[in-house]
Amino acid sequence: MALPEVFNDPRWYGILLVAIALIVQYQRTLSWTEFRQIHKLKVRWLPVIGQFTTLFVISHKGGRDDAEFIATTDMSVRETFKRLVSGGGSPHVLCSIKKRPNPDGGGTQYSAAHVVWIGAEDQVEAFLFENDDGTTDVYAHEETSVMDPTGHLTDEQTDGDSDGVVKAALTK
Repeated sequence: MALPEVFNDPRWYGILLVAIALIVQYQRTLSWTEFRQIHKLKVRWLPVIGQFTTLFVISHKGGRDDAEFIATTDMSVRETFKRLVSGGGSPHVLCSIKKRPNPDGGGTQYSAAHVVWIGAEDQVEAFLFENDDGTTDVYAHEETSVMDPTGHLTDEQTDGDSDGVVKAALTK
C-alpha cells in the first residue's frame, strides 16, 4: 500500500507528519477510560468503513498459534494495558483494529486494546484480546515507525516482540 499521490508534494507530506506527531503525542495522554471510548468507536465503525474502502482498517490475526502471539496473562485487559503502559508503552489509537477467531467459542473477536512503543526508526505494537475466563491474550509485531509514513505502509513487519519491550513490561 502506498500513500495517496497528494503526499508526493513535500508540503502535504510535512502536514501529514505534523498531524501524525500530534496524534502520537495526544494518545500518550489518554487515560484507560478515554482510550476505551475511542477504541469502542473504532471497533464499531472501522468494519463498516472497511466495506467501502481499500484503506487498511482491519488486520486479521490467527489464534494462539499465530507468530505474533506472545503470552496469555492472568490479568484483565485493563490490568494488562496498564502494566504495558507503565512499562514504557503508550495507548495506541492510530492503528487498524485487529480481528481473530474467538478461541473461547466460535465466531470472531476484535482486539480490546492496543499499546505502542515508538522509536526513531521502528515501533512495537501490542494488541490485547479478552478471554472468557478473564485472562488476556497478548500479541505483538514490530514495524517501521509511523513517523515514516511511507515505510510504515510499505515495509514488512516482523511478527512477535523482537525488541523484548512487551515481554519486559509484562514481567514488571
